[in-house]
Amino acid sequence: MFSYANRVYGGGVTAVPASSMSLASDDAVSGGTSSHEVVMFPGGGIDMNNMRETSLLETSDLRRMSDFLEVDFVSKLAKGEVGSAPGPYQASVAALTYACTRQRYRGARPKAVIGQSSGVWAAAALMGAIWIEDACKLLMIRGDLIAEASARHGEGRMLSIVGPAPSETAAVVEGIEGCWVSGVMTRSSVTLGCRLEAREDVEATLSSEIEANVIRLPIDFASHCPLMAGVADEMKKAMSDLEVIESADTSAVEFYDCFTVDPGPVSTDDLWERLALNIEKPFDLMATVQSFDDDTLFVESLPNAGIFNMIRYSGISRKRIVKAV
Repeated sequence: MFSYANRVYGGGVTAVPASSMSLASDDAVSGGTSSHEVVMFPGGGIDMNNMRETSLLETSDLRRMSDFLEVDFVSKLAKGEVGSAPGPYQASVAALTYACTRQRYRGARPKAVIGQSSGVWAAAALMGAIWIEDACKLLMIRGDLIAEASARHGEGRMLSIVGPAPSETAAVVEGIEGCWVSGVMTRSSVTLGCRLEAREDVEATLSSEIEANVIRLPIDFASHCPLMAGVADEMKKAMSDLEVIESADTSAVEFYDCFTVDPGPVSTDDLWERLALNIEKPFDLMATVQSFDDDTLFVESLPNAGIFNMIRYSGISRKRIVKAV
């Protein structure tokens, strides 16, 4: 059980399990680096429909995390409950992606990790900077802070815009009040955050002016835009009690958060800053992927997350892609 800002999370469990899931623990990583492998951790907004029947939902790591936080992660993932309960759902995705990639990297480390949106927390855990238990706890808190920000700044929604180049979509969005580009996915798709009352206007304008395919994402908030203002400061407060892993070598694995201008090896202090700011900043997944050499092997942390397949099929990258499990 843990608490933050007069809210209590979990139940009877009061400590991190003795056999921690973190790669910083004794039973985890030792040895060298898989010098060409880069692991991608998706955010909580991914479509989990393809995961509902997978045996991965029964992994022991995921079950242990469910017991630790007393949240039925398997149910959250199977039902795709992201919209109205972002904290538990995003913590579930983090626990599952971490469990999958942890199996691949016993005895070695990837060259780099990429965290897209809430995926930065699982990425930080895989690089050995924080305990995965702490990452999931903070994602639970983050979910409540998202809801509070929506109450302060107005209810929001997110849209996926497919077809036009990002610059075309951005040019149209600039003229629509209450709408922002939250992220660039590929050379033909972006994610928008908008006020709920502006959504229909946004959909109609983009469909008519640039013939975009507009898809409503199943998320009851708008992240990576001004509607999340103030969340980063609250996250920093929540992270002030975070247990720092003294043996962590954050320079051993390059860390990419999809919004920092100069990604790469980071200090612990810099990492905390990036983790906190992630929810407020727009991201550019396309630019991050394109920054790697052609011999890079991308590892998709979930078998059916589809992010890199989407990138590959969109034509922005011919880089190799494999699945962690």
